[in-house]
Amino acid sequence: MVNKVAIVLTLIITCFQIHTSSAAKYKHIVALGDSIPYGYNLEEDNQTSPKEAFPYIIGSEKNVEVTNMSVPGLTSRELLAAVQSNDKIRSTLRNADYVLVYVGGNDLLNLVKKNKGGIDGIKIEQVAPVIRGFIYNMYSIILEIDKLTDGKVLVYNLYNPYPAAGDKMNAPLYYLNQQYASLIKIMNHFTSIQLIDVYHSFKGHPEYIIKGDVHPTKEGQKALAELTIPYIR
Repeated sequence: MVNKVAIVLTLIITCFQIHTSSAAKYKHIVALGDSIPYGYNLEEDNQTSPKEAFPYIIGSEKNVEVTNMSVPGLTSRELLAAVQSNDKIRSTLRNADYVLVYVGGNDLLNLVKKNKGGIDGIKIEQVAPVIRGFIYNMYSIILEIDKLTDGKVLVYNLYNPYPAAGDKMNAPLYYLNQQYASLIKIMNHFTSIQLIDVYHSFKGHPEYIIKGDVHPTKEGQKALAELTIPYIR
């Protein structure tokens, strides 16, 4: 799986999009993660990350250079492997003023896909090891990024991609996000990091998620950008 992702990363990174001038006077955002920062399903073909993806909205609003290295389907384990071993990612991070990290949804969604009963059949004992793995991976990802750049790292907790499922998804997501918040609070003592609360911002806003899908609408992408913009100076 990691080899497959490495190939995809190589393909995307070689043609990554920058939506502002690359002149030295501009600050630089590097976006890492899955289909959320990529802007998946905002366009039909999904061949390139669209300008409506929230990293580019931020770049346009704040006049900041954006390099979007996000890969649809990426898990936290695969992002950790990429940050540790992909030379292009590592060299790009060294020039980052801000690093946006949005990943983890696929860690849970892959569990749902494997489960015969879907969401209805998920038990907390199945979710717990996934959450532990996610927390460990994020800890390792943040440490690795911190070694490579003096830039500020902004990480995002996870919204409920199935709001109609109610507590069947809210309960494990709430637990995951609580653990995530505790990790970031600890790491804030020795890294430059900020947690962005997507979970509560998306709660009660079904219009932020594409109908029949799990990805943000254009309105949802704007909401993600608005949450982030105050931290881009």
